[in-house]
Amino acid sequence: MSSSSPSRATARSRGLKLIAVVGLTLALSACDYVASFSKPKQTPEEAKAEGIALGAGCRQAGQSLEDCYQRNPDSLKAGIFAGWKDMHEYMAAKNIQTVTPPPPVMTDKPDAEADAAKDAPKDDRAARRERRERERAEKDKDAAKSKDSDSDSKSSRKNRDDGSSKK
Repeated sequence: MSSSSPSRATARSRGLKLIAVVGLTLALSACDYVASFSKPKQTPEEAKAEGIALGAGCRQAGQSLEDCYQRNPDSLKAGIFAGWKDMHEYMAAKNIQTVTPPPPVMTDKPDAEADAAKDAPKDDRAARRERRERERAEKDKDAAKSKDSDSDSKSSRKNRDDGSSKK
């Protein structure tokens, strides 16, 4: 019996070691998986290239350098300046005018987004809320009409009564 007890203990310790190693391996392998969810850090070269592209775009759109800095606070100012300056020189050499976006067109029709929102399926709560609002609006209209008709009938009675008492 004493010989079987150490073999069980050895097997049990090997099993625990195996479970510990497998658990540790799985836990540590997940570190890379979790890190992949965060935004990867840019290298300095990538950051400068992004700044150059932003600066060039700002210059072509006719924005001032200061506006471009304010709109892109996380980008490198040196990159934005380099891109803005390069685009300015290029546009001056090629006699290219700034590209201004067209003003928004004002129409009497509601936006396409509003139309899409009306057509989109709504949950029950939103549909009930809209129905209650419509019913309240109709009641208010009816109440206003009845007040107007009551005041018209009162004024006509008053005029009729005033006319009969004068005779």
